[in-house]
Amino acid sequence: MTPQDFVSKLGAEVVDKNYALYRSLLLDTVVSKALDPYWQRVLMLFGELTADQREVLLELTRHVTIDAVANVLGVIDGTLELVDTDDVFRLTYGGRELGGDLQSTFLELAEQSAP
Repeated sequence: MTPQDFVSKLGAEVVDKNYALYRSLLLDTVVSKALDPYWQRVLMLFGELTADQREVLLELTRHVTIDAVANVLGVIDGTLELVDTDDVFRLTYGGRELGGDLQSTFLELAEQSAP
């Protein structure tokens, strides 16, 4: 697996699937059917938004996921440091090191696949 393959698969599994999940949950769940008080509050707020505002909020969920994944990849690449760590993180697959440029590759791919 190449670094490009990895970030592509990561984007599909994490960003695209989570976006589809949240979109479905927010658009298709009836507030009274939600058991979790947090989700009830979220659904009530979402229900008060206009259709355009709902789309903006859904787009925000996608961008937050992209930013979170990109930050983790930055740690793996060594461009973002964790507090109180002395060593370097390495991501390998089949004996091949994948890290080094994962964050920027992932962000480029996310930009290209933006809805």
